[in-house]
Amino acid sequence: MVSVMTSDLNRGIIQRDDTENELASPRFFAMGRESMNIRRPIRAGSFYEASPTSCSQAAAKLLEAPTPTGDLPSRCYGGIVPHAGWMYSGRLAGMTLKALHAAEPLETVIFLGADHTGSVVKGEVFDSGAWETPLGEAKINEELTSALLGASELLRSNPQAHANEHSIEVQVPLLQMLNPNARIVPIAVPPTDLAVEIGDAIGKVLGEGFPDVRIVGSTDLTHHGGHFPAPGGRGRQGIQWTVENDRRMIDLMERMAAEEIIAEASAHSNACGAGPIAATVAATRHMGATRGYTLEYTNSYEITHAMYPQNPDETAVGYVALVFG
Repeated sequence: MVSVMTSDLNRGIIQRDDTENELASPRFFAMGRESMNIRRPIRAGSFYEASPTSCSQAAAKLLEAPTPTGDLPSRCYGGIVPHAGWMYSGRLAGMTLKALHAAEPLETVIFLGADHTGSVVKGEVFDSGAWETPLGEAKINEELTSALLGASELLRSNPQAHANEHSIEVQVPLLQMLNPNARIVPIAVPPTDLAVEIGDAIGKVLGEGFPDVRIVGSTDLTHHGGHFPAPGGRGRQGIQWTVENDRRMIDLMERMAAEEIIAEASAHSNACGAGPIAATVAATRHMGATRGYTLEYTNSYEITHAMYPQNPDETAVGYVALVFG
């Protein structure tokens, strides 16, 4: 059984009954089945549902959202997804994945994750085994991770970098709903100038030998108000400031200005996953993408107040669904 607590609405946290499902509890890597490296979920039961039934039902509902297709190119090489709790950003994350899957079935996805712990130095690759979710195991494409690790010293094997990071985890069940057999390559990317070089290295490997693999970068945008700073003011004034601040970053994505993204995020605090954005833009640009296409933008304030109009929380966290083609 899950219930939503008002005090956690700005993050979309789901409170879990600990008797519901044991998957949400173990926060470690398991070695079993002939020493297979398995990452256990740390946010099942909080950012998204923990039981197989409720998780699959919630994911299916998120993926029901229609995806704009009018001006999208026939070939999309990757995209951007947000990574808050599913009740807030899951619909937009599903929209990006669904758009990529519609253009060409997703068989392997490189997920580029953010660094919320400050421990990411290079492109930190989870290079073997599987990620467990309430929907089963998503296996690592080890042929691809081997090629990536052999291609650049900016990419290294470091599964532990993913142990306490949620920005990729919350995407995996959505991918599993689209293709239960899809394989993944999780890579954490630092918010430094190395991100563009990491993206270039990834794009080169894909262009030379894995042209059907897609790249998805995970980021939220501006965090404003509530327990975050509020440089744009309070109330509607702060929300408008957040939208305009996010627009600066989205413009860079649409223009595929990879080299400007880290500096923009540093100056205006409008992406917690600036590394994944810059690397995704650089990689997809290398593969042939020429622009980004925004599918939808929203923020947590609008979502909260649509559900609970009287809620006094002024927190606004920006989310965008976007693809590159």
